[in-house]
Amino acid sequence: MVFRRRAFTLIELLVVIAIIAVLIALLLPAVQQAREAARRTQCKNQLKQLGIALHNYHDTYKVFPQQTYGTQAAAGSYGTEWGGNSVHTMLLPYIDQATVYNQYNLNLYSYQTPNRSPGPGDTNIATFICPSDTNPPGVGPGQNTFCWSTGPNLGWDGSQTNGSVVGPFHLHVTLGIRDIVDGTSNTIAAAEIIRGDNVATFNPQQDFVRAVPNTWITKPTQAQLVAYDAACKAHAAATPGDAISSAGFHWASPMMYDTMMNTVSPPNGYQACHSCTGCGAGDGAGVWPARSRHTGGATHLMCDGSVRFISNNVDINTYQSIGSINGNETVGEF
Repeated sequence: MVFRRRAFTLIELLVVIAIIAVLIALLLPAVQQAREAARRTQCKNQLKQLGIALHNYHDTYKVFPQQTYGTQAAAGSYGTEWGGNSVHTMLLPYIDQATVYNQYNLNLYSYQTPNRSPGPGDTNIATFICPSDTNPPGVGPGQNTFCWSTGPNLGWDGSQTNGSVVGPFHLHVTLGIRDIVDGTSNTIAAAEIIRGDNVATFNPQQDFVRAVPNTWITKPTQAQLVAYDAACKAHAAATPGDAISSAGFHWASPMMYDTMMNTVSPPNGYQACHSCTGCGAGDGAGVWPARSRHTGGATHLMCDGSVRFISNNVDINTYQSIGSINGNETVGEF
């Protein structure tokens, strides 16, 4: 007696395909979450390496690097510091990049040949990049996603003699661990940012806006930040050319959102924006918050070398306080 093997019917085949599709739909988010968890861990480790480098630099010189090594035009004013050399540059020998550092001419500005275009400042350095961030199209090498904190002040103009030297890194002011009277474990040294998308269309998450005046010196209130956020977004909509998409393009640059940020706004909070009308990059006074592609917050390096993930929902007063080196604030959990 001959038995014939029955083939799958069309309905059975469709059921099998549907089951496979459901399994893929269930597994894919888990795979994506596992990959992001690995990237987030690597991001944390990159910041940890920068923390170790910062402390090794401090062991050598008894101070932290200055925000920028440039030229002061006159006492209390600002000249060509925007072209100076960054904290990242000064830490190169402490992250196994002595070869790159030795090619640098610190007597020239960071953008000058032979320092950049082409030069050592165009070197891709993995320690400077959080792998969760995306690589912007059409941008050359030498990018960065980690920025040093000027504290809860205006950022670039934060070292004028007006009580705004409140963070660990400033123009014209060199600070060290001895100056962090609030405690190194309670003070932010650096945080991650998101690189600009290099696209002319305004992208609030990745762009920063210029030419919007602000009036505070340190620790703006939430009401002030809400109003400034609205003004900046309105200005970007009305004047698209003032929405700048170059954040994080140059680790050799000392400017805000190349290698510097401030802590007036919680992570991924209010619009990055500054007051300078003629500045083509981040050499202006304003809001420069930590930004991240991680869900729920951003990774921060504390001045003691520890790394903390700080929520987007952190209390604004708490966040501004842990950005300060000398406010004598009492802070809770963060």
